[in-house]
Amino acid sequence: MQYSFKTPVFQVDSDKPKNLSFSIKPQQVQEMPLLGADIGPDPRNATCTIRLGERPAFCENGFYYDFTFGYRLLCPQQGNYHVIISDLDGGGVFFDAVVRGGAFLVGERKYFIRYHIRVYDNESGKLCFEHRFDCRGKKVYIMVPDGGLGENFAWMPYAEEFRRFHKADVTCVIGEWFIRLFKDRYPKLKFAPVLERPSVGDGYACYFCSAFPKERSSWRPVAHQHYGMQKSIAQAFGLPLEYLKVRVKLDAPRPFPEPFVCISSMATNPSKYWNNPDGWSRLIAFLKSIGYRVLDIDRDPVLYFAGEKYTFPPEAEDFTGAKPISERIDLLQHADFFVGLPSGLSWVAWNCNIPVVMLTGFSMDGAEFPTPYRITNYNYCHGCWSDTGEFFDTKAPVWCPRHGGTEREIECTKVITPEMVIETVKKIPCVQKRMAEAGMN
Repeated sequence: MQYSFKTPVFQVDSDKPKNLSFSIKPQQVQEMPLLGADIGPDPRNATCTIRLGERPAFCENGFYYDFTFGYRLLCPQQGNYHVIISDLDGGGVFFDAVVRGGAFLVGERKYFIRYHIRVYDNESGKLCFEHRFDCRGKKVYIMVPDGGLGENFAWMPYAEEFRRFHKADVTCVIGEWFIRLFKDRYPKLKFAPVLERPSVGDGYACYFCSAFPKERSSWRPVAHQHYGMQKSIAQAFGLPLEYLKVRVKLDAPRPFPEPFVCISSMATNPSKYWNNPDGWSRLIAFLKSIGYRVLDIDRDPVLYFAGEKYTFPPEAEDFTGAKPISERIDLLQHADFFVGLPSGLSWVAWNCNIPVVMLTGFSMDGAEFPTPYRITNYNYCHGCWSDTGEFFDTKAPVWCPRHGGTEREIECTKVITPEMVIETVKKIPCVQKRMAEAGMN
């Protein structure tokens, strides 16, 4: 089956300022049964739409306000008003102008800012409305678009951290599959399925998770290329810049007694693959030589990009298929370690608290989660995902913005040799122990 995905882009209907919405729409993909909430995220479910109220949720002295799309301020119909909107922390002024009665002001910045709103009667100069942002105890919505496995595991923990750090009443809007798996692990957090297009009309504030492109630069204070998948969201939510994990339940029985490792060789674009033709076969041969079973746990055993067929390595045991993410977690928690790509299953493995060997050329250190077993060959082209001059375009059959269509296309992982990976694997303590027992040191 062939897949291609459109990079999530928020789209705002500017013609309807009183009923704003945003959507993330995937590119049309080949017809196949939807995966269903018992399996995991489906790229075609990456449309995330919310409904705001016709007017802001809170009212004081005739002024309606909330922070569900930046700031929103609806002035009374009568009179003219001098409106000043500033930053409580930095003191900067975002808006300072006289507006007519009935004006509906919507802030450009959609990330966490402690706004200070002051409104004066323009004729008398009298202060007629003032509000200092304070979300303590108030309803806040955190939007986590579905469709991407890694994104969900990367971003969801910041909804709980927002609740804890800012002391807000947080509802996390996320995929049904994620809610089924983890709702009980977050008893103080509320959840709403993203496909139900929930209304946030009763919310005090709403914040959005995404790797925003340049045209949406006002939706995040820093570029994800600079801070990575997690810290860029932490910055956008006014949180400490920490790596966070999902509260995965790790209590499944061991599936079999033999030592094993899990691998993931497939991804949503060839730019993420380990494109060395001998890489996987030689690595697997080494792992088997020290007594490991090697399980490929990808969802898709076969994918096609630009007419090229990609398959999981035949030397590995076939644990592929559209199976529940919970089954992957049950395996991963007992694996000695995981070898994968900058893609979703690597995030799942990291959350299962096992060593993760990540083979990547297109992203720089810090783009994903921290691991001492990250492998990049810096002697060749690398890091395009982390380049603010580029934006990862999954519409491209092969995304290689610097050398696409040339002999150097996706060279970044072609030059990651099997020896580089094997030597990195040998640094993992459990591997050193197995080699010592086998007299291979």
